[in-house]
Amino acid sequence: MAVHLLRLRFEALLLGSVLLAGWAAYGTNRWLEAVHVERSEDGDVGVLPDGATLHVLSLGFERAVADLFWIRTVYYVGDDVSSRAKWPAAERLAQLVTDIDPHFDSVYVVMASVLSGLKYEPDAAIRLLEKGAAVSSYWRIHFLLGFQYFMEKGDYPRGAKALERAVELGGPHYLQFLISRLYTSAGDPTTAMQFIAARLQNEESPEVRDELARRLSDTWINRDLGLIDAAIAAYTQAKQREPKSVRELLDVGLLASPPRDPKGGEYWIRDGRAGTDLPYEVLRLNLPRERPS
Repeated sequence: MAVHLLRLRFEALLLGSVLLAGWAAYGTNRWLEAVHVERSEDGDVGVLPDGATLHVLSLGFERAVADLFWIRTVYYVGDDVSSRAKWPAAERLAQLVTDIDPHFDSVYVVMASVLSGLKYEPDAAIRLLEKGAAVSSYWRIHFLLGFQYFMEKGDYPRGAKALERAVELGGPHYLQFLISRLYTSAGDPTTAMQFIAARLQNEESPEVRDELARRLSDTWINRDLGLIDAAIAAYTQAKQREPKSVRELLDVGLLASPPRDPKGGEYWIRDGRAGTDLPYEVLRLNLPRERPS
């Protein structure tokens, strides 16, 4: 009889907990429907609830409640109005979802790509990834954190440390080669290109992949132009005249092989400077491109 009463009390407590969790999820969904994303031109979403409070109210059903906000976040990122406004609330929404469920690994991966790859806010991406890295054993989170530190902040030791953790957690073995290069060379353009190529292999978003492909092309061109400019400076000092073509630099051994741009084309020299017919963004690499005196 006592066992039966104890079981009834336990089932009543369990039922109460389930009902409370259901009420929390229902209330959250009603709030989301009532306070939907405003289609204002500034892309703002208004006041958001406190994620830590929702985490407590979820009563063990954090993922169910977090899923509701995650669906809204995905909608927000894909919305044309939000896109034109450059997603001003993206970090707030990502932080909210991961406050409700800190172990929602997909949110860290996807939203870090949005924050850095689309919004160009690496600091926001790092804040989110550091939060995920503190609780998650998913290697991609640590890999992306290393990428942000290395490529966007120029912090090679932190980048290498995050990559080491990614390898420990089951990341691809080729990351070990990047780690050693980061520690020994403090990030030269070739290492940067290897790092971007590694990121491309693991990035799922087509939009972010396009941005990474452009960054890879820009880094490639910047590296080659820097090498050619350095060879031009050496040639000019030795010959007391500027070379007219890259072939002259090859003939005297100042370049080991004919450099080719990302599309296989040739570089040219004009007014003592190397150039290319491809469009590219000037990047700050370890090979400065000051005009030789």
